[in-house]
Amino acid sequence: MDFTEGVINMPKKMLVAVDLSKLGESVVRYGVSLSKRLDIEATFLHVIPNYYIWRGYEPWLPPEINQEVQEIAQKKLSYYLKKAQEQGGYQELPPHKVEILFGEPGEQIIEYAKKESMDLIVLGYKGHSALENIIVGSTANKVARYAPCSVLIYRPGHEPI
Repeated sequence: MDFTEGVINMPKKMLVAVDLSKLGESVVRYGVSLSKRLDIEATFLHVIPNYYIWRGYEPWLPPEINQEVQEIAQKKLSYYLKKAQEQGGYQELPPHKVEILFGEPGEQIIEYAKKESMDLIVLGYKGHSALENIIVGSTANKVARYAPCSVLIYRPGHEPI
């Protein structure tokens, strides 16, 4: 009898998709905790939505707006990671990367997971903007439906002890 039959393979690479909302901060904390418990590297990914949502404002937006927004996102993610480290009581963070991309969040998350051969995607159950959800649909729904790997949709208050 083969004892490896039916054994679940543990993920080796995890993608934690984060928006910059209050829930996003909890998703980072959960991602750090899960990464520690599974002893795997996590990539924390934030996708800055396309500027088409600012349609009509283009002439007044400075050309360097993308770089400034990217720097703000990088700083906020670093802050979330530092806070997760402190709240978790960790000496150091588990091995991780931080990535900032531009585009439609669901599509970018799925493409990044494919390109980097991720085994697991973690993301929050709702996004930053109710309006965007109505217009383009739920990022969590799109990722759960089309992801190339398992997806864990995080809801606060249901963390394992």
